[in-house]
Amino acid sequence: MANKKKNRAKRVDAEIVEKDVPVVKSSETDGEGLSGEDFTASVTKLADATGIIEIPGEMLDGNEKKPSVKKDKSEKKQRKFAISELDDQVKEIIDDALDENTDDLGITDEAVNQESSVSFSQALTIAFGVIILAFAIVGMIFTGHQIKTYVDAKNDNSKLISSFERLVIPLAASDTPTFDDVSSLNRDVLLTAACWDIILSPSATYNVENGYYKISYLELDQRITMLFGKGLQYEHGTVGDEELMFSYDQSTGMYKIPCAPRLIAYYPKVDSIEQTSDGYKLSVSYRTPVTNWISSDTSAEKIMICNVKKSDIGYTISSFEVGEIINEQGL
Repeated sequence: MANKKKNRAKRVDAEIVEKDVPVVKSSETDGEGLSGEDFTASVTKLADATGIIEIPGEMLDGNEKKPSVKKDKSEKKQRKFAISELDDQVKEIIDDALDENTDDLGITDEAVNQESSVSFSQALTIAFGVIILAFAIVGMIFTGHQIKTYVDAKNDNSKLISSFERLVIPLAASDTPTFDDVSSLNRDVLLTAACWDIILSPSATYNVENGYYKISYLELDQRITMLFGKGLQYEHGTVGDEELMFSYDQSTGMYKIPCAPRLIAYYPKVDSIEQTSDGYKLSVSYRTPVTNWISSDTSAEKIMICNVKKSDIGYTISSFEVGEIINEQGL
């Protein structure tokens, strides 16, 4: 049995050799067969393929085969191709990363739009808040300005009313008769009003002798001008009655005016003012004083209407008339 197996193996090997190994013919006869080196390479390949003998490619018949120039060039080309292919792969990876779809990264247009809309909404809120704050500041400034204007106007009116009361008090003290125009006033009315003006508003430069002021007629001229304006014609002289006399010394041109008369007719209170084309129209209430110089909050006995006009020396009285007479019951 063993011999049979060996014979069968030999036949198989012979068949393989016949199929794979070409017939060696002498190159010397016809030139068509394999050379010796080609034959040796063919046998070596066959032996290596059948597993009978493993022979390194570099070795043949115990001698080191010289490296082939063609093989070196081929290996260099393969290495260059591998490097080129690696570069192409790296480039492809980078391009893929740059061209990454936002959907793959979890970023959608909806999210971007939502983020943009939130930012726009916040910007609108901030802008609206700034506008409201600006309006609030402007409103506060405007309100403060209006309050200041009102207070200043009120203070100005108070000062103006006080100056008008100071202007008409000589007429109330002497109970000056009514007149439509200052040119119609006689000497007694003008001089009496001027003397009361000196009594109620004396100057610190006045000299007092035995309870009397000694005043030059020039001072009375100035007082009449301040009360009724310029250009009035009159003569100086003594005015008054037995109860209150303002005597005039023509030789010296001096008036003798008492410093503190016992009683004035009325004290005035300006209730309202109304602006006119050339000045103001005053509503003046005449009230009776309780004592010599102290006024009380008594009811008015009559209402006088006084017109004042603006001039280069200030406000002066242009007309004086009765507005209303009030009875004792205040009706």
